[in-house]
Amino acid sequence: MKKIGILIVVLCLVLCSGCDKDGMLNFYKKANETTGDMVLTKNYKLKGKREFGEDHYVGTYKVTYKKFKGEEVLFGGTTIEREDANIHIKLNIDDSEGNIKVIMKLKEKEEILATDDGTYEFDFNIKDGSNYLVIEGDNYSGKIDMKIK
Repeated sequence: MKKIGILIVVLCLVLCSGCDKDGMLNFYKKANETTGDMVLTKNYKLKGKREFGEDHYVGTYKVTYKKFKGEEVLFGGTTIEREDANIHIKLNIDDSEGNIKVIMKLKEKEEILATDDGTYEFDFNIKDGSNYLVIEGDNYSGKIDMKIK
């Protein structure tokens, strides 16, 4: 993944060799965001239904898992600066069997948000870097309803 990012940066620099400073920064910002979006699980591979909001950091996700084993990277990206750095997560988990982890990855730091049935709410300030909301399951069956604003 880092090789792709480096390749994009090099291409940006080559393509923007005639650009002014702001043009180069905007091009770099867009390339950085595109690289970050590549980490998100593609819609056709998701077990549930995801709808993005104003960007890939917010939206909704509803799923009923049946013996799910794996990882889904639902929301987030890599950004230099997000216009509204604050997000609010509302999460509802029901009818659980097996193991589930809902994780917020903020740069190099991970915070486990939920592992059991219940309703949870969290506020985060998204800073520059890679930030992702992830679900990890191990033979997990249950329902998850998530809203991020």
